[in-house]
Amino acid sequence: MKNKDKNLLKCFLKNRKVQIFAACILLAGVGFLCIKAIKNSSSGETGYRETTVVYGDLTVGVTESGTIDIGTIEQTFDLDMSQLTRVSTSNSNSSSGSSGMSSMGGNMGGMGDMGGFSGGNIGGGSSAGGSSSSGNMFGQMFDMSGSAGGNTSGGNSSSLVIDSVSVSVGQEISVGDVLLTLNSDSLDELKSELEKNVEKASADLEALIADQKLSQITAEYTLSNALKDGDYAATEKSDTIASLKKDVTDAETNLTEAKNTLARYKEQLETAKEDYNAAVVIMNQEVWSRDNIDKTANTYLYTYYFNNAQTATSNVESLKSKVEQLESRIESAQSSVTRCETNLAKAKRAYDTGVLSAQETYDLRMLAYETAQETYDITVSYLEKNLKQQQETYDETLAKWNEFTSYVDGENILSEYKGVVTAVSLAAGDSLTTGAVVVTLYDADAITMTVSVSEDDMTDIELGGLANINLTAYTDPFVATITEISDATSDSSGNTTRDVTVTLSGDVSKLFQDMTGEVTFITKQSAEVLYVSNRAIIRENGQSYVKVKESNGNIKKVKVVTGFSDGVNVEIVDGLTEGQTVIIEKGEA
Repeated sequence: MKNKDKNLLKCFLKNRKVQIFAACILLAGVGFLCIKAIKNSSSGETGYRETTVVYGDLTVGVTESGTIDIGTIEQTFDLDMSQLTRVSTSNSNSSSGSSGMSSMGGNMGGMGDMGGFSGGNIGGGSSAGGSSSSGNMFGQMFDMSGSAGGNTSGGNSSSLVIDSVSVSVGQEISVGDVLLTLNSDSLDELKSELEKNVEKASADLEALIADQKLSQITAEYTLSNALKDGDYAATEKSDTIASLKKDVTDAETNLTEAKNTLARYKEQLETAKEDYNAAVVIMNQEVWSRDNIDKTANTYLYTYYFNNAQTATSNVESLKSKVEQLESRIESAQSSVTRCETNLAKAKRAYDTGVLSAQETYDLRMLAYETAQETYDITVSYLEKNLKQQQETYDETLAKWNEFTSYVDGENILSEYKGVVTAVSLAAGDSLTTGAVVVTLYDADAITMTVSVSEDDMTDIELGGLANINLTAYTDPFVATITEISDATSDSSGNTTRDVTVTLSGDVSKLFQDMTGEVTFITKQSAEVLYVSNRAIIRENGQSYVKVKESNGNIKKVKVVTGFSDGVNVEIVDGLTEGQTVIIEKGEA
């Protein structure tokens, strides 16, 4: 091979090696980038993540780990069926009460009412509106005043039988859900007797109340008026007459004022008419002067009379309007005089009639004063005794019915609580006896977390204090109240601790037994502030910044002033607004 050919071959081989080497480098770079991309993809890195500026409360305190403990509650069947129907349901005196109170109402009724006074046939004697004699009335009252009687039902001591059970362990139930259904045969007899007892006692009570109502009202009304002495009655009589007389005086005064107003309007009308006639004369003069001036030859004088004529015409129209207004007022004033004359006549008639009525009322009231007290005392004594007896009977029957319906709804036993069932103690065919546990369930009002707190951290922890609960399963914290603090205990190393129990509030429906989380006893709080994640803060040369993502997607570096921090978030005193999107860069995530 020639030297020239050898040199060309060497050059070609040399360049080929360079190309291969470059290709290897390129492939290595691509591989590195691919591996890095795969690594980044597997690690979940995206370069940055977004967070939001929030408005709320920042708190800091003592934090301890613990688990949720949900208390249990038992619903028991506490109905004592053996005592439900043992009650008197009627008053044997109700029928005599009707006749007696009718008699009393007749003797005490028929009372007039005039000016606040009362009167009537009270006590003995006959009355157009009453019965024949007071002797008969008192006899009936004493006959009625005997003790109440009636039939007393026997107790039903048999137990209720369960037909079916509607709940099972693990089931979530609400207040009013059906737990058990009772056998209708074991339920109907008891239910029917209770209903009849209530209906009978209610009817008896309503009949007695209706029968006594008129007599009670009449007796109270009579006594309250009759016990006022004669001086008071005389004062009332005097005040009534004085009031009627004042009405007459006021009517006379109103009539005088109406007549004076009418006379004043008439006088003003005469003056207005005179002014109007004079104004018409002046207007006619000014109009004549205007119309008899050559406005071309004597423009100034024509303008003078023209303006005067306009002013005079305006004055005439104004005076004419005033005359018309006064004529209208006179017509209205005349109507007022007529009305006042009518009112005066009515007041005088009322005065004459009222004086006679006041005297009659005075006489009736004095008569009532002498006889009413004894009748009232007897009446009230009877009413109170008999009504009390019947009310007690009704209250007892109603209490028994309410007690029954609080446990049994139709044929069902309903849940009194809300929660998750943890145990069902009864089954179909079992007898439901007093004191039996119907169901056991988690108590939604007793969800707690108990943690051990060092004695050194107890400075700001006290009963009734607040705490935040952050559960692993949920993002948003729960609010809790410190409800129990145990006595101090010490271990072998001398460390002293106390068990602190907090009770959760709010929507706790989705919490379960033994959920884990942390309780923070709040020792410091910055309320209602803007805050953002600590990781979003960039600190350079003693200044704080964040990167804000704008609506167009651009990222802008913004200077901020920070404040209180709870270790996770930091208060933004200035520089940001609620809802802005800020960037947490990859290195800070």
